[in-house]
Amino acid sequence: MRTLFILFFAFVNITAFSQNNAEQAKIKDYLESTLLNKNTILISKTSQNIVASDIFQSELLFSTNHHDGHNIIQLQYFIKTEGKLIAFKDRNDMLASSEFLESIKSKKFKLITENDGVAFQSVLKLLDFQRGLGFFTEENTWYFIRDKFFDDIKAYIVTTDNKGQILSIIYQDELKKTLPETLLQAGENIDSTNSEASISTKDNDFMHNYLLAHVNYEFEVTPLDFHSLNKISTISLNKCNLKITEGEPGNSWTNNIPFMLISNNNEYIKSSVDGLLEMPIFLNSLQEKYTIETEDDARLFQNVLDDIAPVSQFGIELKTFYKKDNMWFFVREKRFDDLYGYILIVDDKNKVSYIEYAIISEEGILRLKMKDPNYKVDYKFKLEQPTTTKVKVKQGEDLYVEISFDANMVNAAGAWILTQRDGEDAGMYAGTSIDSPFTKRITGAALENQFHTYEYYLLKNGSEDTKNALGKIKIEIEVE
Repeated sequence: MRTLFILFFAFVNITAFSQNNAEQAKIKDYLESTLLNKNTILISKTSQNIVASDIFQSELLFSTNHHDGHNIIQLQYFIKTEGKLIAFKDRNDMLASSEFLESIKSKKFKLITENDGVAFQSVLKLLDFQRGLGFFTEENTWYFIRDKFFDDIKAYIVTTDNKGQILSIIYQDELKKTLPETLLQAGENIDSTNSEASISTKDNDFMHNYLLAHVNYEFEVTPLDFHSLNKISTISLNKCNLKITEGEPGNSWTNNIPFMLISNNNEYIKSSVDGLLEMPIFLNSLQEKYTIETEDDARLFQNVLDDIAPVSQFGIELKTFYKKDNMWFFVREKRFDDLYGYILIVDDKNKVSYIEYAIISEEGILRLKMKDPNYKVDYKFKLEQPTTTKVKVKQGEDLYVEISFDANMVNAAGAWILTQRDGEDAGMYAGTSIDSPFTKRITGAALENQFHTYEYYLLKNGSEDTKNALGKIKIEIEVE
């Protein structure tokens, strides 16, 4: 019997290990699938008169977050010569290359006049995206100044023969030379567009495969184990790292790009844990194995909050939970006089149908209830004065208007009131919070015609659509 138990637990451990490895393999496959290759035409051979080749920039990108920008894993420049793509790791190496110089020669471009200098300066702009500070010459040497910060001067040094044929292009990050008082053609460039140029599928594939073949990277995945989370959710949290090794053997270095991965049932999101509790992927995971009906159930959720989003030392005394109607409230902090926390809406089967971190107030509760399409909303938008919508007033007489409404409901919806006079906008009542009643004095001077119409619309937050107003009151005024 003892031997059977040992064999059973060994089998369980091996199975768990295999499942863990299989899941990590799936995660790595997913991460590989999110690598992005972006290819851009920097210079089209038909868009300028300097270079006889197409020049491309190819990037292998990776995003560590579902809403952030991308990290560059690998970047290469390519010159297309005689149908062949030649790669360069560095832009300046490409400019200094025999392929680039030969491409200029094939275009029969000569660097002789100031206009030639402007044309060459324009090509540099296509590559480094800087307008340039101008250039100057000394015999057969041209200095194209790209940037200057105090004594640090970045420049391209271009040498030519006596006929203007370019012989070499060298970039210096710190040019040790006194600049003339005035540079030629500062910031002058010839506009060039690559809008008609396109990259063939064959070239796209070549550059993509080249980048993959010349980059050394791997994804590292470490599952995070939150015992409290495992009790109520099927979600998995993984600490990940994109490890990129550069350089040569014996002289290499490593760049690490850490990030988090959240997964559930083959759905993956690269995100920090901070916003996890309000993500749809977390809500879906709760609905698979968790119901909240008793205080013990609620305590399980509070344990998750304490692990994932712990309260500060100032909020420990405030920390509590309770139920009201079909909502559970988990108080986490106090800002000024307002309590904040997680609010959970549950359905008739005690499954969590909605989660939000919000202010715990009557207005906040109403706002959440209004998300339920079955919840009946009544703004109680009602005309109190005058008591009728058809009014007669004497010439020069003022008219007082008072409209009441459910302020909690209106403020929960973020609604506002628009006034129209004879079909034209004539005022608004809005703010982060508005009070009932709304009052307005229409002066006798404003009632200069025999007939006037005043309309008051209760409108949705951010909307000016009067046809779908939440409430409408129309007053017809006859002046005697």
